[in-house]
Amino acid sequence: MRGNDPNKPLVDHICKEMAPIVEARISQIPEIPGSDWRDLPNISVKLSDGTMTSKLRYPYLTKKQKKGEPNRGVCQCSVGMACEPADRQVNTLIPWCLPHTADRHNHWAGLYGRLEWDGFFGTTITNPEPMGKQGRVLHPEQNRVVSVRECARSQGFPDHFKFYGNIMDKHRQVGNAVPPPLGKAIGLEIKKALSKVILKTA
Repeated sequence: MRGNDPNKPLVDHICKEMAPIVEARISQIPEIPGSDWRDLPNISVKLSDGTMTSKLRYPYLTKKQKKGEPNRGVCQCSVGMACEPADRQVNTLIPWCLPHTADRHNHWAGLYGRLEWDGFFGTTITNPEPMGKQGRVLHPEQNRVVSVRECARSQGFPDHFKFYGNIMDKHRQVGNAVPPPLGKAIGLEIKKALSKVILKTA
C-alpha cells in the first residue's frame, strides 16, 4: 500500500493477529468479488501451529432441503428437534456455528467476506473481525483483515494522521471517529448558518 508521499513511510499499515484456524479460513476464501464463508471448502488442512483441522460433518437433513440432496444439517435442530450439545463440532475449516444457524440469519452472508476493489466499506468498525456483524473485512487479494491505515482511509483520514496505543486502540479510534470530511462539511454548514444569523441581527 502506497502513501501519498513516496519519501515518507506509511504509518499504521498494520493488521490484527489472528488465531491459526482463522488464518487458514482466510487463506481459503477465493479472491473474487462477493466471496465469503460459504465458499470455504470442506477439507482438512494443516494449521500454522502444526495441528490439523477436521472436516465438517453433516449428519442431518434440513427442513428446507429437497429429496435426494445431500444432508446439510449439522445439528438435530435442523429437523425441528432441540439442539443437541454433542452435535457441536470444533476445529473445522467451515465454522460449525454458521451452518448451524444459517437458515435463521440470511445464511450469514458476508462473514469472512472479501472487500471489492470497486466496492465500499459497509461500516468502518472498531474491531475488524471476520465473524463479526460487519464480516466483510478481508483484503480483496491478500490473506488478511484490513489494516488500521486502510480503515482510516475509508473514514477519510489523511495518511499523515497518526493514531496512538496498541492496534486495538487504533482500530477503536478509527471506528468511533466522525469521518473528518463529514465533520468539516457539517462545520462549514454551521458556520454558514451562524453567519446568516449574525448578518440578520447586525
